[in-house]
Amino acid sequence: MPNSMRYCQTCRFQLHQRGFTLHSRSVVHRKGKLIRAILQRNCITHAEIARRIGLTRERVRQLALQMGFADGRSRHAICRLERRKKEMAEFFVEAQKRGFAVAPLTPRSAYINGKLCLQRNACWHDVGKNKLKDTYLSIRQPAARFDICAWKLPDGRFLILPKELIDFRQTTFNPQETESLGTASSSHYYRQHIERWSLLGRPRRSN
Repeated sequence: MPNSMRYCQTCRFQLHQRGFTLHSRSVVHRKGKLIRAILQRNCITHAEIARRIGLTRERVRQLALQMGFADGRSRHAICRLERRKKEMAEFFVEAQKRGFAVAPLTPRSAYINGKLCLQRNACWHDVGKNKLKDTYLSIRQPAARFDICAWKLPDGRFLILPKELIDFRQTTFNPQETESLGTASSSHYYRQHIERWSLLGRPRRSN
């Protein structure tokens, strides 16, 4: 192999001043492809890689740095972020599809355009008795801190309300258009905030 060649074609490891003969006998060369393939998976720790390949964790860390991969802390941070994205609630998944930049915190909370958003679920609730009984959607104020809360309705849509409109502990509303204005406990104006994505601001990228 010409001395001018800087990388091994098999393991893609930089040769530096080492001869190819010595390099070909090394563990890095013999397991090079496997090491690189595993290192490309951010959610595998150095310790787990070491157990699989039969090296020490410190040696794996050294090889990862020499091959140009991020250090362990950065890999773990990437892993946590990817795991949070996979566990995101439906509201944040839909927000991403609409072009909003979502920074997940927990499965049911995330920052969207700098606003702390939560997802909760609405449920059906019967109001009244016998013939006067009507069925409304019931929503409860979140206990956690937030700027915007989105309740997922049974039909898959979202009721999106800013904090300043949530002055209740629990309330009900009619999601259907009707001539009846409802009662104080069935706030009809919430219908105007179903699928009101503009409350999140402008998407950072076009779909």
